Amino acid sequence: MKWENFMNPEDDIQHMLQVIIEKTQSIINDSRKRSFGSLEYFLEHVLVYRDKQQYMSNEWHIRTPRWLGEYGNTPEEEELLSDIYRLQAYIAEKLKGG
Repeated sequence: MKWENFMNPEDDIQHMLQVIIEKTQSIINDSRKRSFGSLEYFLEHVLVYRDKQQYMSNEWHIRTPRWLGEYGNTPEEEELLSDIYRLQAYIAEKLKGG
């Protein structure tokens, strides 16, 4: 996925978070997939993270479900994990100085 470049890093981060939220909701709503409640918990965490702008503090790391990225993920879950890693790298570069 390509991230759009907005006026400033905060707008970029908000956009990236929205994409992650939408992808997470899509996976949760797909009755063929079974996230065992962990994606619901993750979604709640990301919404708080976004709303409180925690990426502007030292508590900027997104806590992903432990199983995500470890075994047998769907292509959608792999893409979600890639987006999360991309966002974390972007935050490290733009807001935390590398």
